[in-house]
Amino acid sequence: MTQVRNALADGAARAGSPSKSQLAAARIALNTLGLQSQPEFYLEYIASGRALVREGLQLEPVSGASLAYPATADASPSAAWRPELLEAEVGAIRQTLAAIVAHLDESSSTAAKSFLVRMCDWETRFYTHHLEPAEAAPVAGATPLTRETLQAYLEQRFPAWTGLRLTEFTPLDGGFSKQTILFETDDEVNGRQSLVMRAEQPFDLLCYPGSDVTQEFFMIQLMRSSGLPTALPLWLEADARHLGCRFIVSRKAEGRVYGGALGSDQPLPAGIIRSVMDTFVHMHTIRIAPDDPLAAKSHLREWLPHAGSLRDTTRYYVTEWLPRMIGRTGIPSSPQIERALMWLRRHIPDSDEAPVVLHGDFSFNNLIIGERGVEAVLDWESSRLGDPAEDIIWTQPNLGAYLGMPEFLEIYRAGTGRQIDEKRLAYSRVVKCVLNAVACLSAYHGLETRNDTNLNLATLAYQYMGLFGAQFNSLIESAETL
Repeated sequence: MTQVRNALADGAARAGSPSKSQLAAARIALNTLGLQSQPEFYLEYIASGRALVREGLQLEPVSGASLAYPATADASPSAAWRPELLEAEVGAIRQTLAAIVAHLDESSSTAAKSFLVRMCDWETRFYTHHLEPAEAAPVAGATPLTRETLQAYLEQRFPAWTGLRLTEFTPLDGGFSKQTILFETDDEVNGRQSLVMRAEQPFDLLCYPGSDVTQEFFMIQLMRSSGLPTALPLWLEADARHLGCRFIVSRKAEGRVYGGALGSDQPLPAGIIRSVMDTFVHMHTIRIAPDDPLAAKSHLREWLPHAGSLRDTTRYYVTEWLPRMIGRTGIPSSPQIERALMWLRRHIPDSDEAPVVLHGDFSFNNLIIGERGVEAVLDWESSRLGDPAEDIIWTQPNLGAYLGMPEFLEIYRAGTGRQIDEKRLAYSRVVKCVLNAVACLSAYHGLETRNDTNLNLATLAYQYMGLFGAQFNSLIESAETL
């Protein structure tokens, strides 16, 4: 609720009059829910109201007034905290006080006057308390990433760019792991430049080693040097003190995104589909030399000692890497994830094939497509070495409107020489289900424990966990049948 209140406050500052009223109502509703889930206010408020009742009855004993508020057990942390009971208790106190007020003349004594003033303050405090949590919770140590702070940073980093102006600054919605900002500059040395910033966020959803931009930067360079289309990385800012975060700045690739993780958002010509498949096949044919200096600076260096075969890579992945990654997220133990991990360890595919470079999220949300086809593959933080089946079971459904799995696998076989059987696909679906479930639980954990978690994660945490969690049994059963 803290993150939602922050978003509502930000939206209200920019909204028109009708929307502003609706946002204000939503904020108050959230504050009321917050009060009901934290009854300390109610307990103190009820106790002070009871004290006023006792004082009022002593000032002016009222026949029957004491019966309007029957004696109950003292409110305490061990008392029932159901919101409807607390609200009923407050209502009973109000009724009793109203009966007392009807018999009091505030001009009769200073004690009566004082009582009535404090009684009014007591009732008002209930309503004003609903507004108190509306202030956006500050994020400790955060430096606002704004147009102004970015302009100042660029002027400091590139003093030779005389006449520098920031002509566009557009933060993009969406994305769970990084904050993406499109910006344009104009200066006397470079002219107009269209650039993209990918900045680390305070909350790291999956704690991939590749989430660290100081490693992802070199992974992007490695893929580009291998002939894969990527946005041209220009510089890495590894010092978070400048803008409150570390980030990568790249040249903006020409083209646009044509959809999301569930597929394209419009019909695509056959040439673009071929380009997507050619890029996918090319990525899986890249061979990483153990002594490549870019690989040594990227997160792939962890995988090179286990690159002898798919058997070795997969064993390392399910027995060491995945449990360690889950531990870094800090999520509580999950019985179904533990069950799936044990199943994966018992059914490691026995293959001597060499592993390939996996992207981990090769789908339309991470592809910049222009007139010539794929211009850039984005977001390399989840990349690693592993079984190509793991990329295939994620990418083929993304192209499902154009290529069924048999056709996809045939194109893949023709381009790579690799035959992927159904058993490996089924195993990889269980692997992916574990990763997806961990992402959902990590999002849930982040939203529950921090106030700097990206609110976009709410959908992942509260909607998709039910969908992914429901797949464990059927995916394992299908794999065992094969």
